[in-house]
Amino acid sequence: MTERAIVVGAGLAGLMGALALTEAGCRPLVLAKGLGITHWVGGTLDVLGTTGNQSLRVALDDLIANNPDHPYAKLGISEIEAGIARFRAVMQQAHYPYAGSLERNMILPTALGALRPTAYAPITMVAGDMRQGGELLIAGFHELRDFYPPLAAANLREQGVAVRNVYLELPPSAKRLDYSTRTFAFFFDDPDFRQAIGRQLREVRGKATRIGLPAVLGLRDPVEAVADLQRLTGAQIFEIPTLPPSIPGMRLMNIFRRTIEAAGGRVQIGSTVHRAGGNADRLTHLYSEAAAHDQEHRVAVALLATGGIAGGGIGTDYTGRVWDSALDLPLHAPAGREGWFASRFLHREGHPIFAAGVATDDQLRPLDSAGNLVYENVAVAGMALAGSDPVQERSVTGLTVTTGWHAGNLLARAMQAHLETSN
Repeated sequence: MTERAIVVGAGLAGLMGALALTEAGCRPLVLAKGLGITHWVGGTLDVLGTTGNQSLRVALDDLIANNPDHPYAKLGISEIEAGIARFRAVMQQAHYPYAGSLERNMILPTALGALRPTAYAPITMVAGDMRQGGELLIAGFHELRDFYPPLAAANLREQGVAVRNVYLELPPSAKRLDYSTRTFAFFFDDPDFRQAIGRQLREVRGKATRIGLPAVLGLRDPVEAVADLQRLTGAQIFEIPTLPPSIPGMRLMNIFRRTIEAAGGRVQIGSTVHRAGGNADRLTHLYSEAAAHDQEHRVAVALLATGGIAGGGIGTDYTGRVWDSALDLPLHAPAGREGWFASRFLHREGHPIFAAGVATDDQLRPLDSAGNLVYENVAVAGMALAGSDPVQERSVTGLTVTTGWHAGNLLARAMQAHLETSN
């Protein structure tokens, strides 16, 4: 059995790491229990949740200077920018470009009418930036559960936004017994459906200069769908992320998978890694669940990108035990259950348990509680890293994309060095 590069996890960190390994000629194998964070997130690239006129770049500099153990501090601004640049280049090539910058966050509406900051967003969402003026129209469908235009509009009005709402009628050809976000994405892939919806929007537009729709405007070519609707309505169209399953997240997964597999990598969903073996300071074997018996994988280098507690990469139980569910790496976490949570549910600094993760050196390699290196050929990325609470910081997708890219490149160099030594 030949040694190979293994990526554990198919979220954004794992996919970016696999992309870096693939582009370095390492032909990685991605092993994952499921589809990871992609189907849950709204598809934006949230680097850090600054608001108002605060400079995002200055806020990042401050975070790095004041938190040397933070994953961003181990990358530095230049590596953060490199990861974002590669992500955007892949999306651009797939005709799904992202806009934004590290200078200042956009402020986009949520499906509930809250306002959320993000550094980069698909071009299909950027017209929703609340820094722009003009009257808004929020439009939706009675058949699409969990997206309620009157609720979103009411909450936006409470924040001083001039906005109306409307429900649209489905054409007779689109009548179904059940509906989901994917059903609507299938509808919007059809130019005739877009024509019917565009005509309705033109009739109800009124004085609105921008129209927000649920983020279901197609899986194949949402940019063209938005362009069609803009031509038909005379207004700017933007998508508003919905509750999961996320269509923008599915787009990301599809783009990454095509890109990785076209370059020689492989993505294997439904393969839960639950055991590992090594000698000295090298990981040598991984074992994933298969139909009748465990599948063994010989490891040259490995990337752990299984996510944090919310993603199942870190397990907990009622006794206060906290563990890495894939490689059984040592974790940095509160000592007992009494230290897991802050005194208030909505605590401004979050809950300590959500910052649990694997402590690493500057090369993102895992360390034990004494600061000793566990495996020299393993790197950790994304929500599995200790040193931050990405949900509280509103940096989930930014941190996963940038640390995944950086870790993948580090492992590619380590794999090349290992192969040269072995030969």
